Amino acid sequence: MKLDDSAASRIRDRMLDAVDLAATFVLAMECALTAVRADFDLFGILVLSFVGSVGGAVLRDLLLGEHPPAPFRDWRYAALALAATSVVIVASLLLGRIANFTPPLLVDVFEGGGLALAAVAGARKCLDYRLNSASVVIIATVNGCGGGMLRDVLIARVPRVLHEDFYATAAIAGATLLVLLVRRFGVRPDLAGAIGGIAIFALRTAALLGAWRLPHLR
Repeated sequence: MKLDDSAASRIRDRMLDAVDLAATFVLAMECALTAVRADFDLFGILVLSFVGSVGGAVLRDLLLGEHPPAPFRDWRYAALALAATSVVIVASLLLGRIANFTPPLLVDVFEGGGLALAAVAGARKCLDYRLNSASVVIIATVNGCGGGMLRDVLIARVPRVLHEDFYATAAIAGATLLVLLVRRFGVRPDLAGAIGGIAIFALRTAALLGAWRLPHLR
C-alpha cells in the first residue's frame, strides 16, 4: 500500500530532522572539545559548541529563505548542543582536561562524521525545495562547513575549509554523488543520502589517514 503525499512528506521531514539533529550533536561535541583545548571558560565552551554546531544549518536556512532558521525555531537544536557540551564538561571534571586524552586525529575523524551528516541534511533539504543541482551542492557544502568556519573564527584561526585539503572537497564530492544518484539514476533520496554521507566520511577519513593534499602554490 502506497503512502499518500502528506504521509510521505511527514516521513521525509522526520528523517531530515533526525539527520540534522544528529549532525548538531556530533558537531557540538567536537566544538566543545575544541573549546576545552583552547582553554575557554564554561560560558565560552557553551557558546562555541552552539555556534559551531548550528552555524551551518542557520546559513543554509537563510540561503533558502527560511526565517527564522530551524535552530531558532526548534528547541531540540539548543538542547542537543547543551547535552553534548555537558558530556564534555562532566568528562573533563571527572577525568581532568579531556581534550588531553583525545588525540587530534580522533577528533578530526569524529568531526568528519558531523560534516557528512550536515552536508547530507543540507542536500536533502535543497532537493525538497527543487533547487538546481549546482545550488544543492553549494548549499550542502555550506551546511557541512559553515559551523566549522564560524568556530575557527571564534578561536582566532584561519578556517580549516580554506586550507585543509579534502574538507570542503569531501562535502562537494558527496553532495554531487547524492544529486547524481537521485536525479540521474532515480535512487530514493534516503538511500542516496546514506551513500553520499558514507562517501563524505570515507573521503575525509582517508584524507586524514593518508595526509592527502590538494596542490598548493608553495
